[in-house]
Amino acid sequence: SAVGVMLNLGPSNYPFNETYATLIPALLMGNCVVMKIPNTGGLAHFLTMEAYAECFPVGVVNFVSGRGRDTMPPIMATGLVDIFAFIGSSKAADSLVKQ
Repeated sequence: SAVGVMLNLGPSNYPFNETYATLIPALLMGNCVVMKIPNTGGLAHFLTMEAYAECFPVGVVNFVSGRGRDTMPPIMATGLVDIFAFIGSSKAADSLVKQ
């Protein structure tokens, strides 16, 4: 069953596999998703961004671009993130979760 809002920080080195391995199941379970597109390789998601826009209601799949240090603190500060999908160091993840 749905949990709520998932924040998905996809890595640039495996932009599809690691990102969609968590994003697709979250959508199938009825959650909304905010996906932070990597600065490098972000255009690789362009076609799927268009497909999501055509297939889902507005607000179900959302995309954010920019530096993680600039974009993530305001999102985490809302307190609305229920699921956090992240590939990276535990230090970086702990820093985001504390916000």
